[in-house]
Amino acid sequence: MEKPQFELTNEQRKYLGITPVENNWELVKLFDNHVYFDGDIIRKEITVSEQSYFERDLYEKTAENRTILLPKTEKGKPKKLNFTATQAFRGADVYFAFSDSYLTISSFTTQITYYAERFKDKDLGFLKTWLNKWIAETSEKDLQEIDTFKNAERKHYKYKEGDFFAFKIGRRQWGFGRILIDVQKTIKANNFQRDEHYGLTNLMGKSLIVKVYHKISNDLNVDLKELSETIALPSQVIMDNHFFYGENPIIGHKPLENDEYDMLISYSRSINSDNYHKVYLQYGFIYKEIDISKFNKYLRYDDKTLYLGYEENPYRKESTGYALSTDTLQKCIETKSNLPYWECEDERYDRKLDLRNPANNEIKKDIFKAFGLDADKTYEDNLKIASR
Repeated sequence: MEKPQFELTNEQRKYLGITPVENNWELVKLFDNHVYFDGDIIRKEITVSEQSYFERDLYEKTAENRTILLPKTEKGKPKKLNFTATQAFRGADVYFAFSDSYLTISSFTTQITYYAERFKDKDLGFLKTWLNKWIAETSEKDLQEIDTFKNAERKHYKYKEGDFFAFKIGRRQWGFGRILIDVQKTIKANNFQRDEHYGLTNLMGKSLIVKVYHKISNDLNVDLKELSETIALPSQVIMDNHFFYGENPIIGHKPLENDEYDMLISYSRSINSDNYHKVYLQYGFIYKEIDISKFNKYLRYDDKTLYLGYEENPYRKESTGYALSTDTLQKCIETKSNLPYWECEDERYDRKLDLRNPANNEIKKDIFKAFGLDADKTYEDNLKIASR
């Protein structure tokens, strides 16, 4: 039987929190992957290539000489064990994933990531070196922590605006942030309609607007007052998953002051076909609309390197990330500035075409003036202007 070109050993699995392979399990090639059978039960799946490795636990029952996949519920029906059926396999417990640009140790059970790392253009040779280093640097305390992660059950956690939270950086360090706005809660509380406040209502899923402070620590115990006065990266929108499942633990709470908000800015032509003649500006909770005949500037950004040669509504910022963007945090801390954030090449368009970017000050002033706001004044001042 053809074996995979690479497979973790049980010793390596121990350091990753992955279930070891039992002596009586049988390795079988199943289509493009390899699986381990424990009798007629598929217990593990391995997918490997020159630049990737993925291993997950399964519990898929088969019958009739492993040709039929049995249902998981009484109402389900048996299926032929073909390629399509394998696409419905459901992972269990801890899994390990490596690609040419990313590595993670995560849990299907808890929906939490224990460790993640990004890099560029790596292969299995890099993975082997990485595993040796990971094991060599693992202490007894680390092993206990990995075992706790492996055996944890799924939990749901509550959060609210003003909460301070922590998040893992690397293996043993912590970063810190603050929940500024619970978007869906805000929309509901203020009865925002779908055809207004597009900068908020267009955000997908259970979105949170958060900020990340310029602080990295080996300890979760930090002074919250001091933290609240620390400079932060520009605020960002992320899904609530990492808070709901506890990956980003809440470490304290303090009501937000007006000057602690960092509001997003979204400027665009309406994408609503019933309102297409309008352009709008969303600045935090400030929402303004005007007819496109009165102001139609900055609605297109020409760039021959783009597929179409241009980007429409380049200053529309209404996307929601899955996880925190902290790629430039260390550099920002070192320079005591957010300039490395704005100049990051990996996120060039998202950040270059952000009206909060100091490089766009003149464009921001022009847009704000068109909507009756003042880009030189604070958000609090503009709230007063907008309410007149």
